Amino acid sequence: MFRAHARVPAGCVLEFSYLEPDPPGTDRVDAQTLTNKAALISTPAKQIARLKGHTAEIISLAFSPDRCLLASASSDGTARIWDIASSKPSERSALQKSGDKLHALTFAPNSRTLAVGSGSLNGFVWLYDVSDKAPQEAGTLRGARGAVDALSFSPDGKQVAGAGEDRTLRIWEPARGSTSEARALLLGHTQPVRAVAFSPDGMGAATASRDATIRLWTLSRIRSTERATLSHGGEVNALTYSPDGKTLATASQDGLIRLWDLTAIKPSVRAELKGHVGAVRALVISREADTLVSVGDDLRVRNWSFRTGTQFREWEITGSPATRLAFTPDGRYMAKGTSDGTVELFRVAEKR
Repeated sequence: MFRAHARVPAGCVLEFSYLEPDPPGTDRVDAQTLTNKAALISTPAKQIARLKGHTAEIISLAFSPDRCLLASASSDGTARIWDIASSKPSERSALQKSGDKLHALTFAPNSRTLAVGSGSLNGFVWLYDVSDKAPQEAGTLRGARGAVDALSFSPDGKQVAGAGEDRTLRIWEPARGSTSEARALLLGHTQPVRAVAFSPDGMGAATASRDATIRLWTLSRIRSTERATLSHGGEVNALTYSPDGKTLATASQDGLIRLWDLTAIKPSVRAELKGHVGAVRALVISREADTLVSVGDDLRVRNWSFRTGTQFREWEITGSPATRLAFTPDGRYMAKGTSDGTVELFRVAEKR
C-alpha cells in the first residue's frame, strides 16, 4: 500500500525579509472596525514574493499543508515546486512529461507526496515523492479519459480522488511504485468537473461541476454511491468542507458562495454570502471554523464569519489579472498565477 499519512512536519513561516516592510499601521484594524459592517475597509494585501520560471499562463496552484512548498503548473508544459520556507523563496525542482500537459495539483496530508494530473487525453495521475529536492516518481494512477482538472487526497493519505473532462469521479488506492486502476468510478455530472474534496472523515466526497451542480458521494469499499445533488446559480468553481464535516462551502461563476447544512438527510442552504463581483475561484475555512476566506476574479480576498455569514474584512490584491488562485490551508496566505507565468504570494491576514 502507498503510504502518505506520516506525521505532518512543523509549519513553515511565510515571511520574507528581502521585500520592503509594511508601512506602519498597515495590518492593524481595531475591534470596532472588524465588527462594524458600515466601517468595512479594503486593505492592500502585502505581496511577499514573486516567483519566476514558467514561460506561459499558470493553470494550477497548490500549497503543501505544512506551508513549506508551493506547486504550480503552467501551459508551458511544466510543473514547478517552489521552496517558500527559506528567507528567499526559490525554485526547488521542475517536473515535465514528454508529450503531456500537466494540470491539477494536490499535496498529500504529510506534504511529502505530490499528485499531478495530466492535461492530455490519457488521463494519467502521477505521484511524486517530494521529500528531497529531486522528486522521485512514486506511482501512476490510470483510468480517466481526458484532462484531470481536480485532485484530492483523503485525510489519511491512503486514497486519491480525481475528476475532470470526462465528467466522472474516480477513487484510487495507490500502491507505491506501481500503476493503479481506480477502485471506484462514479457517474452523474453532465459537464466537466472543476473541484473535488474528501470529507474530513474520509467516508464521503464532494464534486463541483460546470453543470451548475455539486454532487455528494458516499464512499465504501463495497459500493460507493451518490448521496445528493445540490444546485447552484451558475457553474461551480470551488468547494471546501468545514473541519467537522457538517457544512460544505461552495462558490460559483456568478459570485455567490453558499453554505450547505449536511447534517440533514436532504442537505439545504443555511447561508448565502454575497459580495464578490464576478466568479469566485478559491475558498478555505479556518481550522477553528470561525472564518471563511474567499477570493475571485475581482481580486478581493474577503473574510466572512463562518457562524453568521457576514463579511468583516477585505484585502485588495494588486497587479495583473489572475489565471489561478489558491490559499494556504489556514487562509493566511494566497498565491496568484498570471498569464505570463509569474506566481505572486500575498499575506492576506494580520501579522501575528
